Amino acid sequence: MNPIDQLTQLFERFPGIGPRQARRFVQFLLVERAGYRNELAEHIRLLASQTSQCGRCYRWFAKDSRSAGADKKCSICSSTSRDAGILFIVEKDADIESVERSGFKGLYFVLGGTIPLAADEPEKHIRLIELLARLESDASSPYGGRTSVSLTEVILGLSATTEGDHTRQILQEKIFPIAAGLSFKLSSLGRGLSTGSELEYADPDTIASALSSRN
Repeated sequence: MNPIDQLTQLFERFPGIGPRQARRFVQFLLVERAGYRNELAEHIRLLASQTSQCGRCYRWFAKDSRSAGADKKCSICSSTSRDAGILFIVEKDADIESVERSGFKGLYFVLGGTIPLAADEPEKHIRLIELLARLESDASSPYGGRTSVSLTEVILGLSATTEGDHTRQILQEKIFPIAAGLSFKLSSLGRGLSTGSELEYADPDTIASALSSRN
């Protein structure tokens, strides 16, 4: 396979990118100056060395001097100004960026996706085991030993899609017994989100409305 076709196939693996768009990306790079292509390649290479995945919420973040420790916490999980009693569960990193614009000041947990409708083993598709361990840890003891606040509410902030609803139902079944035993509230976003919409693409006002009407 020639380099043009190989790169086209790599672009096709990007979310929402089809063969025609992937080919347009390659054609764009072919006519761009060599310096731009080299700069792009260098920044892609640096993604591995200059980013890290948070050990608590699992979001990816750019490394800096404050995150160089062994605990590998992102700026949100490390902040002492966040409300450590509220945990917002999202599907992917991009959802956090959208929720932050709505003014939410709690903490997060990234599932890493949703559960397909026909899946027999949900834990293979999302970070279910890690989530349940986080809930038990945060609800039974003050968060990270830094504050007297322990877990009081968990918000299921999943997209209003078929797979999002399916994932929400499974999570509710798994979390309800823990919530009852450790006395924290389990809620879901209100229907400020229109059916079929993903949290990543919702505007701040819509997310704020869904948060205020959570149940």
